[in-house]
Amino acid sequence: MNENVNPAIKAERNQFMSTYHMLKKMVDVCPDEVWKEYYYGVPFWYQVYHCVYFMDFWFRKEYKTEFIPLSDIGQGIPPEFEYEIPEEAFISRTDMKTYLSILEEKIDAFFYGIQDSDLGKHIDSPLFFMTYADIIASQNRHVMYNMGYLNGILRSMNLEESDWWAYNEPK
Repeated sequence: MNENVNPAIKAERNQFMSTYHMLKKMVDVCPDEVWKEYYYGVPFWYQVYHCVYFMDFWFRKEYKTEFIPLSDIGQGIPPEFEYEIPEEAFISRTDMKTYLSILEEKIDAFFYGIQDSDLGKHIDSPLFFMTYADIIASQNRHVMYNMGYLNGILRSMNLEESDWWAYNEPK
């Protein structure tokens, strides 16, 4: 991304990618036995899937047509907490890493496909009255809310957690 073009988009992308990398780190550090376990009725892995699915949903160019996830990973698993998670449902850490890897390209395409002047524009959707700035901010808040919850679980067991990624540090 050109340093002098779209400085607001660059800043928004850097902020979001810091959040994204924290989620990736969460998947890396979570032990398998914790990944599979239920906490307050919800499996750890599902909390991550919920975040990943909605990043996939919101970071797209087109909002008029039906959403089709990038991956079959999670097919048949409702992403909203209002629905029951099928008892046999499970997404491995390996599969989640795959979904996150595919998703990173889509997130980059989203940010590289908009300009600073687009941030205040409403997305072209009959269902959602949101601007591009709303989408970016709400996804940052959404993922960080869930990260705090998941880090709390890991902390309560004295396990490694996903450290704070302050601002676009090198990987």
